[in-house]
Amino acid sequence: MDNKKIKITGAIFDFDGTLFDSMHVWKGVKYAFFDEIGLKLTDEDKKIFDGLFLREAILTAKERFNMTETPEELFVLFFDFIKKRYLEDTCPKNDIIEFLEKLKAMGVKIGIATATGETALIAVMEKFNMLHYFSPIYSTYTVGASKKEPKVYDVVLGELGTDKETTWVFEDALYAATTAKANGYNVVGIYDKSEPEQAALKSLVDVYINNYSELEFE
Repeated sequence: MDNKKIKITGAIFDFDGTLFDSMHVWKGVKYAFFDEIGLKLTDEDKKIFDGLFLREAILTAKERFNMTETPEELFVLFFDFIKKRYLEDTCPKNDIIEFLEKLKAMGVKIGIATATGETALIAVMEKFNMLHYFSPIYSTYTVGASKKEPKVYDVVLGELGTDKETTWVFEDALYAATTAKANGYNVVGIYDKSEPEQAALKSLVDVYINNYSELEFE
């Protein structure tokens, strides 16, 4: 699609880097969390954890260090840690409030599909009076599948009840946008400095923007 005018009845937003300027919160986060809960990793430990995604790292830590907490308890502790970081050091992306107001005025249904636990992002959206725009809100933890699979998008779409052809996924990350696009979703790619593959993202998505003010509606 060459222009930036879209027909839309439903919107599915990612959170970090898409709704909020918050990707910096995740830099080195697994080691910061381990330190927070009193785990001291050796250099040998770090060789194991460096290559693991967050969920894998937490589950591996439980087994490796014989932690008494259940996986569910550890994820609660982790997202409490993230919530504190969010509340201290994040803010909405430029132009997003105005964009959400436009969607709301048009009667567009708006949901969130995120890799972040719902309690953490709900807390920071309440801080900025944004929560009322979104329903439903689902994380990959709740649906039990990462964004390498389309499940979280499909669950949100099902609750929105909008046509897939006029429901747009908003993503800043190439890997997540790739999943959505491969599974038949229209995708808006939003620039965030945390994604190193901007050229690939731009070539993949239906519409690429630097700011939400660039989008128009049919």
